Amino acid sequence: MATDDLLQGEARERRRMAVVAGLAALLTLLAPIVGVIVLRNGPDNLPGSALYRSDHQLALSVSAACSVLGLVGIVLVLDFLYRATRARNPELPRMLRPLPWVGGVGLACASVAFQVIGAVKLDHFATHGSQTYDEAKAAGDFGALAYVGLIAQLAFALALVMISINALRVGLLTRFLGYLGAISAALFILPLVPLPVVQVYWLGALAVLFAGRSPGGTPPAWERGEAVPWPSTAELREQRVRAADAARGESPAPASSGAAPVRRKRKKRR
Repeated sequence: MATDDLLQGEARERRRMAVVAGLAALLTLLAPIVGVIVLRNGPDNLPGSALYRSDHQLALSVSAACSVLGLVGIVLVLDFLYRATRARNPELPRMLRPLPWVGGVGLACASVAFQVIGAVKLDHFATHGSQTYDEAKAAGDFGALAYVGLIAQLAFALALVMISINALRVGLLTRFLGYLGAISAALFILPLVPLPVVQVYWLGALAVLFAGRSPGGTPPAWERGEAVPWPSTAELREQRVRAADAARGESPAPASSGAAPVRRKRKKRR
């Protein structure tokens, strides 16, 4: 594909992905908020909590639907980032592309299965059971499905890390967004806070970047159609030193020579 065709195609798709990333951020935030609002007045004991969940299945289904749609949106964003990254780095493994689909769609299907099976079990507990502690515990046991969900979650997190870091390496994401994507992946596995604030912020920042509204400007790799790696810490330090020398009127030595900068001699006043 010619570079011009690549850039034109990406420019059109980036506008769509900006909307997708924004909706994914909104849905990812809305899902736990609905769940927290619904369950905040629930009983502390397990049988009472099971009965409370059974009475609020509709609201919990809305929360699950938001989560599933948010996952699908994230998968679409990751797939777009993968394709844009591979266009600039053909050595990126092809086997990486199915990973977000396997993890994200698998996790979405597992979420739907959890919701359906849980609703059936809770309804049976509320209408046919003796409503004991053991029965309430059994109603929350999903057996092998829990392991399937965990495997999908790990695959999804791995895809998020790999694609974010590789997009950073070719210059499509800033260092901040690249590392934030990796942190978001870790928080998908170990949610340390009730609300996915980091994931939502990352998706929102991607939406702004895709829309061309990033405060720091669009990374050059998007505009050139080729990899434009970010300078290393040592290179940034060298650039600052050379800029400072130039501001003082000194002649900096070439970066590869290692020679000290040559200072201009000042004329002595008579």
